[in-house]
Amino acid sequence: MDQRLGTGITEIARLEGCLRSAVVSIHAKWINDSDTSSRRQGVGRPLVVKEKGRRRLSRLVKQNRCQLTAQYNAGPSASVSEHTVQRTLLDMGLCNRCPTRVPLLTKRHRQLRLQWAREHRDWTMDEWKRVA
Repeated sequence: MDQRLGTGITEIARLEGCLRSAVVSIHAKWINDSDTSSRRQGVGRPLVVKEKGRRRLSRLVKQNRCQLTAQYNAGPSASVSEHTVQRTLLDMGLCNRCPTRVPLLTKRHRQLRLQWAREHRDWTMDEWKRVA
């Protein structure tokens, strides 16, 4: 597979019956590392949530962000744990968080905030620095 012998990348790909991009990446790896083997290939347990399940999980997140594991397990796919759902969501760049309801400001809170702002509106930067 050496271009110095006169065989081009396209010709090598045709002879080996693989994609030209595969030959380019293997050749670049061989030039850089003098090694073409992948140590990580086939390592680890197969994924429980396949690509179709990831798309379904993404759709469930958009519909309702709470109790995703129960909703996912109610479907036709294999049952998965909550940890698997959380890990899959993190891999997809999503967080499994339910929004919490925060009580709105009461009329009393608004009055106190307005009073504080009026008391401090004429403060200079020196006064703010002194307090901080």
